[in-house]
Amino acid sequence: MSGQDFLFKNNKEVFKDIFLEYYQPLCHLSSYYIENEDEARGIVQEAFIKLWELRNELGQDSNIKNFLFTLVKNGSLNVLKRRKVLLKHHNKIREAEIHYQFESLSRINEDYLEFKELKEKIDVAIKNLPEHCRVVFEMSRFNELKNREIAEKIGISQKAVEARMTKALKILKDELKDYLPAVFFIGLFLQ
Repeated sequence: MSGQDFLFKNNKEVFKDIFLEYYQPLCHLSSYYIENEDEARGIVQEAFIKLWELRNELGQDSNIKNFLFTLVKNGSLNVLKRRKVLLKHHNKIREAEIHYQFESLSRINEDYLEFKELKEKIDVAIKNLPEHCRVVFEMSRFNELKNREIAEKIGISQKAVEARMTKALKILKDELKDYLPAVFFIGLFLQ
């Protein structure tokens, strides 16, 4: 029985034989061009589904091999076209991102640089605090712990925490007096 005969007699065994004969070569063809074996297998499976669906519409002189190869070729071309469109959109998006990054960087002005410098000064001032004051200050401001929690964590009284915090703030205010209006304005640390 030829491949064409099965199409008209709905013989699943003949269909299986055709599948086994052409599946691997068709997968190889598709994966060669689209460079993705999973997608290639999907394309080939779709081709066989289409063959089964159209089995009664194909004539006796239909060339099943050419029909399948044409379906797989067209399916592979569609994947490549979709990739091309996606790449085009991806490139446009990337181009827009670069444009916005450029615009953003171009707009950085002296205020930002002054803020960065101020932040560095504050970081240095905090780092230079006496350790017992720095620990309390960092736990309060960075870890947002209450005085009672700090006292419990480091094993001192709540009054000692308050005293160390007061001392830390005084040192920082003295250290940053030239920057104090800016520090106050941006609400960093010295509240």
